[in-house]
Amino acid sequence: MKARQATAQDLRQVFSDLAQRCLDEVETAGYTLEKAKSIFRGLRRDGRLWALELNGEAIGLIGFEESEAVGAPFIGTYFFGRERFFSPDVPSVRFGKRFMRAMQRQFGNLPMVSMCYGNHPKIERWYRLMGYRLAETFDVQRNFVLDPADLS
Repeated sequence: MKARQATAQDLRQVFSDLAQRCLDEVETAGYTLEKAKSIFRGLRRDGRLWALELNGEAIGLIGFEESEAVGAPFIGTYFFGRERFFSPDVPSVRFGKRFMRAMQRQFGNLPMVSMCYGNHPKIERWYRLMGYRLAETFDVQRNFVLDPADLS
């Protein structure tokens, strides 16, 4: 598995074949698919969107955006995947652990926040294996945080 800057073709490929769990998250979060597409197009235009590739095929998209809450800067993440991304034979968690730390360094070693609206029973485990911690829960929204790496 590898990551590279996303292309318009990657957006078309992933959005035309989104995993049902991603579609469910969009609905649970109160978004529309059109709004999500618009966000991802903007991330790609700004050079903040990566295609997650397996055997030359884009199976996921992940974007990053610097933000601020209560005066504290952080990196927000956006993710969509095809069913293939979630297959047990795809090393997505192992890859994610390395990739997310690399992106965190690239964006100034700020806390990385991933909001999750999914209900899969292994979501918390997957995030924990990537180095995240569950920071807070608001009804169906869970916020996972990858704290800054100790660079000493």
